[in-house]
Amino acid sequence: MQIINFDLEQELWMQEGSCVYSDTELFFPVGSSMKALKQAAEAKAICNECDVKLDCLEYAIRTNQDSGVWGGTTEDERKSIRREYRKSGTLVNF
Repeated sequence: MQIINFDLEQELWMQEGSCVYSDTELFFPVGSSMKALKQAAEAKAICNECDVKLDCLEYAIRTNQDSGVWGGTTEDERKSIRREYRKSGTLVNF
């Protein structure tokens, strides 16, 4: 079991996210129905306007967030990004 050290002082970027005042549920669509796909697209649109999008994505990769939209990516999109991140230690081709 891996214990993740979460230090809010180190994650201050979270307070600057475009999602701060959005409904949290929007970023956690369930399933692959048309409704869920639309919800994910809406969440990603918010992410795409966000100044801390890359910080968010890197956090999701480092802490293995396996559900929801983080840094403008879905679970499936992060799987391939995570593989490359493990190899290089950096977010490439993003």
